[in-house]
Amino acid sequence: MTYRWLHDMDQALAAHGIPYVEEPNWRTTGRPASDFQFNPQGVLCHHTASPAGTSDRTDINVIQAGNSSAPGPISQLYIGRSGTLYLIAAGRANHGGKGIRPGWDSSCQDMNELLLGIEGGNNGVGEHWSDAQTTIYGQVVNALCEWYGWEIGAQVFLHATTGPPNQGCNSKIDPAGPWQRQPELTHQTWDLGIWRQFCIEQGAGPGPGPTPPPPGDDDMPTPCGFIQCNAGTTGHHVDGSGYSCPVNGTTFRVNPGGTIQWVHAGELDDQVAILNAAGARTDTWNGAVGSPDSFGRLVGDKPA
Repeated sequence: MTYRWLHDMDQALAAHGIPYVEEPNWRTTGRPASDFQFNPQGVLCHHTASPAGTSDRTDINVIQAGNSSAPGPISQLYIGRSGTLYLIAAGRANHGGKGIRPGWDSSCQDMNELLLGIEGGNNGVGEHWSDAQTTIYGQVVNALCEWYGWEIGAQVFLHATTGPPNQGCNSKIDPAGPWQRQPELTHQTWDLGIWRQFCIEQGAGPGPGPTPPPPGDDDMPTPCGFIQCNAGTTGHHVDGSGYSCPVNGTTFRVNPGGTIQWVHAGELDDQVAILNAAGARTDTWNGAVGSPDSFGRLVGDKPA
């Protein structure tokens, strides 16, 4: 059985400058790994169907608790009517039920295993989605797809496309209602093609800013800086551990064997080993070493 904890969702969001609120214990929240599988290969978008005006906290309480037919959590992420993004669960959630991903599945599959779920606060029967809410929704989808290596045009779905009404697996209409690209809608489902294109366009958001020259440029300062790692369990670095790093803001990719490649102006530059504070080689990293999905941004200056 494969069960993947998405402990790095915060890094995916931070790499795009997307603000978020962390719910307590989100890194350890999820359906039991002993009973279920979770290996997401894309994003499933939803609306909560809660009454217009429902507060973020009320929606979150429902998402965390779930119900008798769908115990919580019932999504990994939640975007409130306020436009605030919340990290709810790093593990499996009861958001998708059975469904068919167009172009992928020929029969009903477990969407809770195969897709990461995002809930947006909306009643789905005419409540207008604010531009702020749908903009951050699109930015989040874009950031997650870039971070995990998913293709927006093929691996982003609406709940109504995996479980369309009266089609056998499920019967859903979400997300639905008027939004900035389809203001004429009332209770109808969003158009998947329009939504995917919108998400693609949100890649031009805040981001990490201009990429500085790669390590080795003589005109750059050379004080030593460090990567600040998130707290982890056995086999992971602990919070505050120091590691040699390049110019602040330079992005990287983790490679097999514990090396990282600097990403400069869209190109992959020279590989260097990850070094610990004592200067010793280490092949351990917060993400899966060798995974092409493990990207990030470093903090500090180019080492001397």
